[in-house]
Amino acid sequence: MVDKIKIKVSSFVANILENDALRFGFMKNGKSNKNALLNKLIPTLVEVRKARRNEIEDILKNEYNRDDSENIYNAVNTVIDRVYFDDEELNILDEYIWIRPSKEVMSTYDEIETSETLITAQEIPVYIRGLLNEYSRLPQYKREMLVFDKELDIFDTACGLHHILHFKDKETGDRYKAFAFNYYYGYLYGQTNYCIIYDLSDTTIKAIPLYRIQDIYMIKQKYKPSERLIERLQEYTDNCNFEREISVEAK
Repeated sequence: MVDKIKIKVSSFVANILENDALRFGFMKNGKSNKNALLNKLIPTLVEVRKARRNEIEDILKNEYNRDDSENIYNAVNTVIDRVYFDDEELNILDEYIWIRPSKEVMSTYDEIETSETLITAQEIPVYIRGLLNEYSRLPQYKREMLVFDKELDIFDTACGLHHILHFKDKETGDRYKAFAFNYYYGYLYGQTNYCIIYDLSDTTIKAIPLYRIQDIYMIKQKYKPSERLIERLQEYTDNCNFEREISVEAK
């Protein structure tokens, strides 16, 4: 695998990546670090693309009972990017971005080179450009969810199992030990996704923007909230006033 990849994109895509790097805290020496953003994002985009292909194949086999489903499946995968993610719709390709794969995600780029490009009949830069074209058309809240897919998955699991969460707020540096209550999709005006927690250290209900959650993990210990606390958490979420914090004793 090459140590860097040069991709030609439209100014629309380049601007989205620049703004997202700044918005989501991918910074280095006071400037946007698009390479860090892309190394975190592209593995998720590849998995999304693979999951969609699998769904297409399942529908062909199970709902249409096509004997030639594999041939149709292969044909679909060679044209889907051209149909849905055409370059011209996103303006002239007049910008270049560089990706330097990190060691942590090298396997994803190896998979793109050895498998994905064969399935889609595309070269590596064209394949990645298709991923970024699709990503750039999405609203900000959905792009944030894709960038921080792993963090959101852990938070969602903790919500369901009531396991205690530990994480760091990468903007403030604060570390949290928390009960994960729910998350709020920012699909309206704010476009920021919030994770609603009960901070077990200072007994306060808080909303942490998803993009600020870092080094998140669950421990085996569970937390059993009182009915009163659940009511206050739900009330806080329903009011959507996430700029304030509420102190609540867990009784």
